[in-house]
Amino acid sequence: MKYFKYIALLLLVAVTMGSCDKKDVSYMAEPVDESAKAYIQVGYYEPVTAGAANYMYYIDINGVEYGNDGATFLATFNTVPSGGTNRYYAVDAGNVNIKLHRRVKVGETPEGEPIYEYPVVYDQNVTYCLYVHDLNKAPIPIEMTPAPEFGKALDTDSLCRVHFVNLLYEADGTPYTGKVQYGVQNLDTKEYEPVGKPIGFGESTDWFTVKIRKTVYNSSGSQRREVCLFAVDNSGKVTGKLPYTLANGNQGEFTDYWTWYIGRAYRQIAAGNCGSKSIRCTLYQFVIE
Repeated sequence: MKYFKYIALLLLVAVTMGSCDKKDVSYMAEPVDESAKAYIQVGYYEPVTAGAANYMYYIDINGVEYGNDGATFLATFNTVPSGGTNRYYAVDAGNVNIKLHRRVKVGETPEGEPIYEYPVVYDQNVTYCLYVHDLNKAPIPIEMTPAPEFGKALDTDSLCRVHFVNLLYEADGTPYTGKVQYGVQNLDTKEYEPVGKPIGFGESTDWFTVKIRKTVYNSSGSQRREVCLFAVDNSGKVTGKLPYTLANGNQGEFTDYWTWYIGRAYRQIAAGNCGSKSIRCTLYQFVIE
């Protein structure tokens, strides 16, 4: 039995040594000349119900097609590229053409499998970051300014950064005519306090910072923060929390909460219809850094 053990040991060493050959690791990437390129994201925020009939299955940017092998690529109230932090498409700076394709069933195979076509339902030229809110109108241009830098985290509390975009609709299906003010609950008084500036439809705030008071010392640091949206009248006065329709059809005042992490940068987009119980007013969040 000893001889068999030694032979097995020699075989194991031989296999291990054979697996240590040097391999070249390559990445499918190309260097980008930032002086001649623009970074863009495409957001689809038309106030329609979620479902396959309203999703986008391919997008074209300057003639380059992006998709997911026939599966849903850009769902309602979402942005591409997705699946990670700080992702953009790099395109030639200047005029950008964007096309969105929906999926339409046109028949079936003899085996009963569906046959689809992907017609263009949106075709626009733009020069900035794109937020599609109506398939019959040009997208809203939102400038993607870099998130501000700040000092190192403190021991027990520090900051995160937030950028807020307003793409809300009224009850009658038209863009929201008033202004909206972002609010964050004070950690001590529990009162909601305005942060940033009031913005109208298609506008965004500057970046603002929010305190994060972590409770676990030896951690990256996060905290649940309660937030709201305030309604602002024509004189610039906050009239109260934004009224909107709940899922049960009752009237409510908009509040929400998010778990934010120290040092992170978040973009939040208010979208949906304030008077609809099926396409409700909602905050959508994306991690930028």
